[in-house]
Amino acid sequence: MSRNYSQFDSLTAILAGTITVAGLVTFAPSPIFAKSAQEIAQIAVPVTVQINGESSKAIRSGSGFIIAKDGTKYTILTCDHVIDDSQFSYNIRTHTGKDYSVTSIVRLAQNQNQPDLAIVTFSSTESYPVVTLSNSDRTAIGSEIFVFGYPANILNKKVGTNRNFEFSPGFVTSLLDNHPSGYTLRYNAITKGGMSGGPVFDSEGRVIGIHGQGDRDYDWVLDNQGKPTGRTPTKTGFNSAIPINMFLSKLSEVGLNRSAFAIDDSPTTNVPIAVDNPNNAQTFYVRGLSRFDRADFSGAIADFTQAIQNQQNYSEAFFYRALAYFELDDLGKSLVDYTTALEIAPAYADAYYNRALVRAEMGDLLGSIDDYTQVIRLDRTFAAAYNNRGLALSDLGDQQQAIDDFNQALHINPGRSNTYFNRGLALFRIGNYRAALADYTQAIQLNPNYAKAYANRGITLAKIGDRQGAISDLQQAARLFEAQGMSADAQKASEMASQLQQ
Repeated sequence: MSRNYSQFDSLTAILAGTITVAGLVTFAPSPIFAKSAQEIAQIAVPVTVQINGESSKAIRSGSGFIIAKDGTKYTILTCDHVIDDSQFSYNIRTHTGKDYSVTSIVRLAQNQNQPDLAIVTFSSTESYPVVTLSNSDRTAIGSEIFVFGYPANILNKKVGTNRNFEFSPGFVTSLLDNHPSGYTLRYNAITKGGMSGGPVFDSEGRVIGIHGQGDRDYDWVLDNQGKPTGRTPTKTGFNSAIPINMFLSKLSEVGLNRSAFAIDDSPTTNVPIAVDNPNNAQTFYVRGLSRFDRADFSGAIADFTQAIQNQQNYSEAFFYRALAYFELDDLGKSLVDYTTALEIAPAYADAYYNRALVRAEMGDLLGSIDDYTQVIRLDRTFAAAYNNRGLALSDLGDQQQAIDDFNQALHINPGRSNTYFNRGLALFRIGNYRAALADYTQAIQLNPNYAKAYANRGITLAKIGDRQGAISDLQQAARLFEAQGMSADAQKASEMASQLQQ
C-alpha cells in the first residue's frame, strides 16, 4: 500500500542550515622590539620550506623550517600531521624554488599525548641557513610573535609548489599548562591551512614554537524558529604552536644532540607590554585579548573599554569588544560596536562579517546579506561569507541564488561539510531530491558524526520512497543527536523513524 509522507515536510524544522561563526583577528600597532618586522621576515624566508605531498588522488601542503645542517644533509622540523600519510611521497621546496626528495622521516608523535612533531631530511649541495632556537619557557603573555609559512589557496590555485609565503604578526594570548598534542603556546596571528609546521619567531628572530593548530569557535545549529539549539566547531582566529622546548626535550629519543642546533636562550629585549600603564591603550587591548582567549568575556570588555577611552579610534578594540558582547548574547551592544569599528575602518572585512552574524541572529536577514556582500566585495576568497549569504538567501526563498553562493563557497573550500549540507537543503526546497541526497552524503563523508545530515538524508530518502534507507538514517541521526546532547532533536528523529516503521 502506498504511503503519504507529507508529514515529513517539516524537514527544515530540525534541519536548518548551518552558518559559520568565527571571531576573526586583527592587530593593534606593534610595540618596540629588538629587530624590525622586516628584519625578522628576512630571517624567516631562507630557513622556511614548503613540504609538498603527492599521491595518485590528491596533494598535501605544509611548511617546515631548517634546524640543522651536516655536510649536504639538512634537517627540517615540522608537524607530524603534515607528513603522516604513507600514501604520499613528500618533497621539500626551498625559498629558491628548488625541489628535493625527502630522504627520511622520523615521527615524534605516536599518540595524542605526545607533541605533534616530526623530523624530515633532504640532501643538497646548495647552502641554506639554519634557524636559531630560543628558550620558549621565557615567553610571556603579551609578547610579540611572528608566524611564517606557506598557506594554500584553492580558489587562486595556490596549492602544492604554487604557494606563496605569508608573514603574520601577533601577540601571545595565553600559555596553557597542557593540551593535546603539545599545543600550549597560543596567539592571535592569522594563519591558514598549509602553514602547519612553520616557525613561530620571537622579537629577536629566534624560533620559539612550531605552528600547527587553529582554535575552534562554533557554528550555530538552529531550530525551526531560527534559534540556536547547539553548536558545532569551526576555526577562529586564535591559533596555537608547540613550544620549541618540547622538541628539545625529545632529542635523546630521536638520536639527536643539542650541540647540533643553534640555540640562544638569552632573555628577549622585547619585554611584554606592561599591564600597569594606565595611559597605554595597547596595554589594555593586549590584556583584553588574553582575557578573551580565557573566556573571561566580562574582564575582556572592561579592558577593551579602557583601551577605547585612551584611544577613541581604536577599531580593533571595538571589534573585540563587540565579539565579547556577542559571546555574552548582548547583541545590541555587539551591533553598535561593530558599526563603530566600520565607521573608523570602512574596509574592515572581518567587522562586516561578524556584524552580519549579529544581524542574522537578530532576525535581520536582509541586513546580514548586505554585510556578507560587503565582505565578498573586499575579499572574494572568503568562503564563509558565501556560505552564510547563501543560507540567508535560502531562508528568504531565493534558492537558486543561494545555490550559486554555495557553489562558490565550495569552489574556494571544497572540504566544508556544512556547505554541502546547506546546498542540499536548498536543493531539497526546490524538489531536486536526488541532488540533495548527493550533497547530504558528501557532508556525511566529510563529517561522519553530522547528525543533521543523516536526518536530512533520511527524510529525503522517505520522499523518494526508500523507506528502509530513511529509517536507517533517521535512527543514526537520533543516536548522534543524543550523543551530542541534543535530546529534543534525537526524540524527533526517532519519532520520524517510528512513523516510517508503521
